Amino acid sequence: MSAFDPDKSAERLPDDEPGIARVLRAAGGRAQPADDMKDAVRAAVHAEWRATVAKRSQRRTWYAIAASVTVAALALWVGRAYFMSSAPLVASVSRSIGTVQSRGGFLGSWHTAASGARIGEELQTGPDGRVALQLRDGVSLRLDHDTRITFVDAGRIDVTSGAVYVDAGPTPTTSEHLRLGTPAGVVQHVGTQYEARIVQAGIRLSVREGRVDLMPVRGNAQSASVGEQLLVSSSGDVKRDAIAPSDPQWDWAANTAPTFNIDGRPVRDFLTWVGRELGREIVFANPESEAEAMHAILSGSVSGLTPAEALAAVLPTTQLRSTEHDGKIEISLQ
Repeated sequence: MSAFDPDKSAERLPDDEPGIARVLRAAGGRAQPADDMKDAVRAAVHAEWRATVAKRSQRRTWYAIAASVTVAALALWVGRAYFMSSAPLVASVSRSIGTVQSRGGFLGSWHTAASGARIGEELQTGPDGRVALQLRDGVSLRLDHDTRITFVDAGRIDVTSGAVYVDAGPTPTTSEHLRLGTPAGVVQHVGTQYEARIVQAGIRLSVREGRVDLMPVRGNAQSASVGEQLLVSSSGDVKRDAIAPSDPQWDWAANTAPTFNIDGRPVRDFLTWVGRELGREIVFANPESEAEAMHAILSGSVSGLTPAEALAAVLPTTQLRSTEHDGKIEISLQ
C-alpha cells in the first residue's frame, strides 16, 4: 500500500466534479413540506412579527408619553419660575400685627408675611391683623383688619375688601402716583394721606392731607381735598362730608405706623413724625423751645409704641413738654 500524499490528492479534486454531480442527481430533489406545515410555519412567523411590531410600537408609545410628561413638567417648572420671577416685587413689610398673609408665584399658597418680607402679588389681613408696607417709591401703605389687596403692577393696587391708608409724604418723590382700584372706581392721589374703605354702599374716601381724584365706574370724576370725605356708591351716587385730620377714625392707621428710629435724631424730627401720624400741627410756645427741639439729640428706641405712646415716653427724657388743644400739639420748655 502506498502512503497517502495530500498534495497529489488535492490535485485530483477538480477531476471528481462530474462524479459529485452524478451523486446529487441520484439523490433526487429535496422533499417539500406539506401545505399544512407551510401554513403553520407562516402563521407562526407572522405572529412573531406582529408581536415584535407591537412591542416596538408600545415602546414608542411609552417613550412618547414619558417625553410628553417630561416636557409638561419642564414647561410647568419654567412657567412657575417665569411667573414667580415676573411678579412685581413692589413692597416690603415694615410692620406686621396679628394675622397677615401673602401669596405669590405660580399657584402659590398663603403664608405668613412677617416684618421684612417682600410682597409682590396678594396680601390679606385677618380679623386681628394689620400691616404697614413700604412701597418702592417711598409710599407707606397700611392695611386695616379684614383687608385684601392685589398688586396689579408697580403703579396700581386693587382693593377688594377692608380699608387701606396711603401716606405718600408731604412731597411726592415721583411723577407716577399710586393708583388704587376699587369696586367703585380708580383712586389716584396728589401728595397726600388718605383712607379708602370698602363699605356695603360702595367706597368711602377720607382725605387727611393733599388731594385725591376718583375715576368712578359710573358717573363723573370726583375730587376730594384735605378735610373732605366722599361716599361713592356702586351706582355712582356721591355724598360729601367733612372729617378732621385729628378725627379718631385715623387712629388705626397711626397705630399701624412703622416705627420711627429716634436714635441719633433731633427731637424736632421726632415731633414732625408724631404730628404727621396723629394729624396734629406741632407748634412751639416760644423760640427757645423750638431751638431746644432742634439741638437736643435722642437715643434709644420707641419700637412697639404708638406715636401717642412714643410722645409720652420720649419728651420726659428731654427739657421739653407737650400739651394738646384745638387739634394742635404745643411744645414748651419745662
